[in-house]
Amino acid sequence: MTTLENAEPGFLKKVSNDIAADNKSKALLELTSLIKPDQYIGDLLSLDYDSADILIHDSHKTRVNGVPHGCLLIASRITPDDPPITDLMDSRASLLLLRVSGSTKLNSDIDLDKTRFEIVQRSNDTEQNYDDAQQTDQFTLNLLRYAGVKCRILGTFRIYQPEQNDEWQLHFGADIDNFYAGQGMKIYKPNRDALQKIVNYRSNGPGQIPPTPTQIGRLRYSAAIKEETTPESVPVKITAEDFIAQRTALFGMTRTGKSNTTKTIAAALFKLRQPPSKTRVGQLIFDPNGEYANDNPQDQGCIRNLKYESPEFAGEVHTYGSFEHPYDRGRHITKFNFYGAYEPTSPPSKEEELNRYLHTLYQGKQIINDALAEEGAGYIKAFCNADVSAEGYIKAVSNADVSTTEGRERKYSEYTRFRRRLFVYRSILAETGFQHDDGTANVKGLFSKKLRDLMSESDDMKQYVGPLESGDMSWEVAGNFTKELARWIKEKPFRDFDSDYASSHDGRNWSDVHLLGLLRFYDDTRARSIIQSTRVWHDLSSTADYADQIVSQVRQGKLVIVDQLLGDPDMNRQAAERIVRRLFQEQQRSFSQPQVAPDTEEIIKPPPVIVYAEEAHTLLPRASEDDNSNIWARIAKEGAKFNIGMVYSTQEPSSLQPNILKNTENWFIAHLNNTDETNQIRKFNDFNDFTNSIINVAEAGLIKIRTRSSYYTIPVQMDMFTAPPAPPQEDDQVNSHPRPQEQDELPF
Repeated sequence: MTTLENAEPGFLKKVSNDIAADNKSKALLELTSLIKPDQYIGDLLSLDYDSADILIHDSHKTRVNGVPHGCLLIASRITPDDPPITDLMDSRASLLLLRVSGSTKLNSDIDLDKTRFEIVQRSNDTEQNYDDAQQTDQFTLNLLRYAGVKCRILGTFRIYQPEQNDEWQLHFGADIDNFYAGQGMKIYKPNRDALQKIVNYRSNGPGQIPPTPTQIGRLRYSAAIKEETTPESVPVKITAEDFIAQRTALFGMTRTGKSNTTKTIAAALFKLRQPPSKTRVGQLIFDPNGEYANDNPQDQGCIRNLKYESPEFAGEVHTYGSFEHPYDRGRHITKFNFYGAYEPTSPPSKEEELNRYLHTLYQGKQIINDALAEEGAGYIKAFCNADVSAEGYIKAVSNADVSTTEGRERKYSEYTRFRRRLFVYRSILAETGFQHDDGTANVKGLFSKKLRDLMSESDDMKQYVGPLESGDMSWEVAGNFTKELARWIKEKPFRDFDSDYASSHDGRNWSDVHLLGLLRFYDDTRARSIIQSTRVWHDLSSTADYADQIVSQVRQGKLVIVDQLLGDPDMNRQAAERIVRRLFQEQQRSFSQPQVAPDTEEIIKPPPVIVYAEEAHTLLPRASEDDNSNIWARIAKEGAKFNIGMVYSTQEPSSLQPNILKNTENWFIAHLNNTDETNQIRKFNDFNDFTNSIINVAEAGLIKIRTRSSYYTIPVQMDMFTAPPAPPQEDDQVNSHPRPQEQDELPF
């Protein structure tokens, strides 16, 4: 028989109980380690469910290096001579966490104030301070050195066992369950290891992801405290998991540390791809000031340079911009071909194939529409509403029976109408100065012989009849032709032709509403100047839409930075909206049409992505709360469902949509310079304790932080973000325009 089989009954149970008791003892030891006898500062005066008043002597303040506003304190029944705690019901087995919120009056203050006044009055005519031994006796000074301090109760530390047979753990509850009016407590000021445990405490209960901590700075109670070697200057860490599918606010004036904080958060999320987490989080940063994509003299490296920290990061960071950069040779250029690829002259067998040819043409039209969106003129609205997509054609022929002659003719007729709209739209682009190729526009079959004969009778139109008959027309000529066509269709000869055409084609005019809408572009010159401003996004040599590349890279878990320092601000805004809208749609599609893991048969969630929004008060204005067309607001409100997180920054939190603030999980608050903003902030969490310092202390990098997994706000001096410098000859990214073999080639 084995030794265990020979063991007396209950032996294994005894071993198990001994192990459990040992675990409990270790947990109790961790609890009591938060208290250091040499950090005693005073005693409890009064206590209720929300606040505590404590009595502190100046000598104790001196011994513990002062008690600044916002200082964390521990209230405990434990005294140095007490026996060890063995019973969890012992009142000493729980500690109260306090934060200094101000001073409080003592019952003796009236008498002591009178005494102090008399002493100060006597010393008024001397060169000595009133607390000098020659001015005041030690007994009186001792009485004067007591002060009352008011504290907010943040919660209770205790130990608990999540489930039977689980290990005992340190637990924090953000309240207290009881208080006794006649029971004293000793007050301690934690520092070093004990303080580090408190400021970095995170709940890690059953089923929660183990946090991946990253140091972001050091605890700093006061701007007057400079030395990093003080016992209170302990490292403060955040867990990158707090930001996945969550909203994060960065508030503060310019040059108070918002950008440095953004870099720190982005770097922490980027490095999650390393063990032990191995979580890939895609990040999309729009960079209006060029500080994240480019090195600059104000910062110690840009986020782009994270790719130089490790060889495994080389292909994980991508930058985009309107123009090439001498120190970022691998930058992708954010331009595409507004003309698209030329569609076949005959209807394709699968109508959906047209989208592959015309994808970038659609995007160009959308950019133009966005640029014209705020214009109210009827002719501009008609142009914007003109549809050049294949969807109208596909819908028109969806019921056509191509097995019959009538069905085939209907399909060819609708395809001709569709091609004619494309020709007119491209001609408008050419005429307004969009660079075009050296080829010719294929107009074969777009204008019937009857219509060409009618044109030949017009002095202005007859010069175009020849190219229309041959089917080849240069883009310069096409632009002039379209401009003349817009005028000519208003004349009586064409109107008669159009009327006759409708009578013989089931009431369908030759000039459909979309064609007429395009031609109305020439009703005035206002639209022309606006459209010309969008030429900065056009690149004839591009074969793909950069927005698709960005969305793909972000969804693969890469860090993508879009440099928007140069270029028209309105165009940059429209480009950013187009990209995030595409990203939102792809994440939404992955949510509504999820894939299933083959090994576990579990539904796969959309990949985690984070979008960074600078100047959020312009993207999420208070007035747009009910505007469902605002893609930034949709991401802020609905993004979590689709695994999209948002980091938004502004110096005007009062201008943001209130419901977005109400649902923000992570907060980073630097200096704000007016009460309109601090009054907005004080509504949330425990920020009311910090509103005075937020408005009065303009210290760069001193930020009040509260994240999703933390229970209380911490004042932190942020570490300066650093990254390796770029090598002299950088060429490690994909080129600005992908080679044809790297993309799905179009069948020209």
